[in-house]
Amino acid sequence: MSATNSERLIASQEKYFAGSYAQFLEFGGPCVYFHEECLKAGENAFLSTRHIESLYATLTAWGMHRLGTKAKLVDWEAFRKSIEECGRAVDHLRQTKLLEVSEPDYNDILKELALAYRKLRVSISDATVVANSKALFHLLPNLIPPIDRQYTIRFVRYSPTQWKRRGKFTMIMLPGDAEGQFDLFRSVCTEIKRLADQVQRSILDREYQEHGVTAPKAIDNAIVNYVRIESKGTIEPE
Repeated sequence: MSATNSERLIASQEKYFAGSYAQFLEFGGPCVYFHEECLKAGENAFLSTRHIESLYATLTAWGMHRLGTKAKLVDWEAFRKSIEECGRAVDHLRQTKLLEVSEPDYNDILKELALAYRKLRVSISDATVVANSKALFHLLPNLIPPIDRQYTIRFVRYSPTQWKRRGKFTMIMLPGDAEGQFDLFRSVCTEIKRLADQVQRSILDREYQEHGVTAPKAIDNAIVNYVRIESKGTIEPE
């Protein structure tokens, strides 16, 4: 049986973590600026207007609002109210860290997040995995990973031989129902947790000390780097 993507990444983890932050910076401009401002604002004044505005801008820069598509954020007032309600519901988890809980405890936390996840109103799309995970990451940056359809789900679900067809990247389909969306969110988070537990702690400590990158985002950056290296190309994030 061939190795999974997670097994390959762990086997050569220095390779995929090296330069992974630089790869993130290549998204450039507002993608990086508003993300970093959002994390700062959340740390300094959780759920402040600055924090929520920065999150709104970050999600726009991260591809969650595209004219002419179904990928659009809800209007500001609906967004602000939803993030405030969700933020208050998850506030007690802000100091909980991905690397400091066991996998069973992490799964219990994900179950606990189900109600907050389902109540989030971030995007007008019925597909919630990407938008909700990215919102939750910016509320709980030490605990929840941002999930991207083109990189994260491709990495978790498919081997590199399945990534392309006739030289082009295949479309990644998501469940059509709300329960399926949350189940996918939970399963991907669990896979990220398992992956994080296998990475050398010195690597994750380095990413945090040198770049201020928390473990969930460090794993995300490494996954993006892995997909780019193994596919020898870039994919538009979503």
